[in-house]
Amino acid sequence: TLARERLMTSSDYFAKLLGCKIKSITLRDTTTRWGSCTTNGSLMYSWRLMMAPREVQNYVAAHEVCHLIEMNHSPNYWKLVESVVPTYKADRSWLKLNGNLLHQYKL
Repeated sequence: TLARERLMTSSDYFAKLLGCKIKSITLRDTTTRWGSCTTNGSLMYSWRLMMAPREVQNYVAAHEVCHLIEMNHSPNYWKLVESVVPTYKADRSWLKLNGNLLHQYKL
């Protein structure tokens, strides 16, 4: 699907930039998170991200790929996110302000 292709492209871009390897990417019907990352390199994204602006999609992809290096939300983790997406705070704010609207859509 287009949604998976876009997130795969963004995830691959950030993985190459950071020297990480992604095992798999899946889209799911989640209501509590925009994405997740497992220790084995599997990334999961909410399909609802496709309704968000492209830069927000890119931020979430970077956020999850950065977890391949730092499996936490420590200050070092956020520095890593900022190094690849300097606008991450604005993108994160967009999700906080508008995410509830995206969650109104059901499959």
